[in-house]
Amino acid sequence: MNQYLEQTIRGIVTDCVERYEAGIGSEAMLRKPLAVANWKMNLSLDDALHYVREFDASRRTVEAVVCPSLPFLFPMHQLSTSMNKPLSFGAQNMHWNEAGAHTGEVSASMLRQVGCSYVIIGHSERRTAGETDEQIHRKVASALAGDLTPILCVGESAVERVSRRTTQVIRRQLTAALEGVKDIARVVIAYEPVWAIGTGEPATAAYAQTVHSDIRGIIRRISPESAEKVRLLYGGSVKAKNASEYSAQPDIDGVLVGSASLSIAEFQAIIQSFGTKVGGP
Repeated sequence: MNQYLEQTIRGIVTDCVERYEAGIGSEAMLRKPLAVANWKMNLSLDDALHYVREFDASRRTVEAVVCPSLPFLFPMHQLSTSMNKPLSFGAQNMHWNEAGAHTGEVSASMLRQVGCSYVIIGHSERRTAGETDEQIHRKVASALAGDLTPILCVGESAVERVSRRTTQVIRRQLTAALEGVKDIARVVIAYEPVWAIGTGEPATAAYAQTVHSDIRGIIRRISPESAEKVRLLYGGSVKAKNASEYSAQPDIDGVLVGSASLSIAEFQAIIQSFGTKVGGP
């Protein structure tokens, strides 16, 4: 048995023991599935409004969140509200300060005013552009203070994966981002392996589940009372054809979808894949 397989099995066994000793029952596992569409810098305003009009948001067992380009948030939210659609909206980034000389930035309160309830923080594309663990920590704290739900992205690069540092990297990212956060259960954590984003080569469901289990174990050490409440998402070349494989995993509570979410039919098929998971209130 190779060393990596031994470490994986040992981690699973440790996680099971910790859950048993913590007295975690099935009632603690009721986490409402969440599907998040990250449009990045795509689509036009006409496309965005068409998306809202045609989107079937009736599947209340799965929460759907759309994160469009910043200028489209307000008109999309207005249209969704006028049509009485249970569709949530999120931003793709924010600044940690509430106001000030920060050209091109936007604050939590500004996002709330245009209908946001979520915000993506620490996406690998922003980390690659120079965003630091400290900045991400400040954004998480500011989002929570501003009544936004942060979708905190973590994940390893191809080099880190090959060198078997996945857990080490994610532990660093989580520890830094969540330091001092009192109610970690309010944070959504998205595992996005950098090597899988936009490559068409997603992590297998089994691999993703192993990492998600590790993440829940890390959270358990930081905040035992939050570990089973935190929703964990998988992101990285998620498509309608593979979504059901991820939804079948016990620690994968939803997905953060990139290019596939630009298609209404594709995103709704992904949402439907998670409709069979038992959701909380």
